[in-house]
Amino acid sequence: MTDHVETFTVGDLTARIELDPEPPDPRDADNLGTMICLHRRYSLGDEHGYRAEDHSGWEDLEQAILRDHPGAVVLPLYLFDHSGLTMSTTDAMFRAFDSAGWDWGQVGFVYASAETIRREYTAKRISRRLRDKVEKLLVAEVAEYDLYLRGEAYCYAIETADGEVLDSCCGFLGFAHAVSEARAAAEALA
Repeated sequence: MTDHVETFTVGDLTARIELDPEPPDPRDADNLGTMICLHRRYSLGDEHGYRAEDHSGWEDLEQAILRDHPGAVVLPLYLFDHSGLTMSTTDAMFRAFDSAGWDWGQVGFVYASAETIRREYTAKRISRRLRDKVEKLLVAEVAEYDLYLRGEAYCYAIETADGEVLDSCCGFLGFAHAVSEARAAAEALA
């Protein structure tokens, strides 16, 4: 491991938190939502068959998604591109930093099809309450992908006083998550 971030001790063990040099893409995991991103320079989100030249704008693309997946829960995706990438389902934070919109804009949509929602939640119909739950889950999926885009991926190693590695693990998105897992591992070993 490289790129040391933080060290702490639990008993006589040392836990090192470091940047993960090759984190797994969370979009390769099993996700409820599908990210449709259209960007000239970056390959973002999930593989899909939508093309920018086939749509007259974001509203047209959203309508195409809803035609292809009636009853889907659809949220917009915004990308901020300035010394790195960050993504969100809302543009509020980006407007606060760049009200003129020089470095950010809509990049696509994330959606969960009605079929997927019904299958995942064993529901015959999608109630308002279930729709709200799905929206929150889609927001969480985008937040996780945002951590990945920002390079907020970490590893930990638990070592003895003489440097012997007792346990290590990588692929944690978010610093707090990595620290929590490292602390739990160190306490279990201590």
